[in-house]
Amino acid sequence: MSAKKSNSNSDPKKSKSSAIRRVIKKMPTANTSAVAAAVKDQFGHTVNSDRIVVVKTKKNMVANRKKTNTQWSTGHPVGAVQWIEAIKIAQQLLKVTGSVDNAVSLLNALDTAE
Repeated sequence: MSAKKSNSNSDPKKSKSSAIRRVIKKMPTANTSAVAAAVKDQFGHTVNSDRIVVVKTKKNMVANRKKTNTQWSTGHPVGAVQWIEAIKIAQQLLKVTGSVDNAVSLLNALDTAE
């Protein structure tokens, strides 16, 4: 594996976007003017509200993409392989319980037990 390059974009003293990300992490509910003032105070960068909005939007896009990839852990299959696995598990449940009604009542009992 190759060695990682040192990235100057991660240094908030050199990168406006990195400085904005750090301030937003500390103040997630702050508006753009408050973020701009904090960036100016902490890192010395003058940023306009458009750049702050772009950084916030990109951050939200990454967060949303990560949420969709982890839906299986919350009980919702995402890809074809996970759907096939879920169908096979349901098929095994039907074989064990004998009928759809029995399987549904068993699942309902498990839901109420939790």
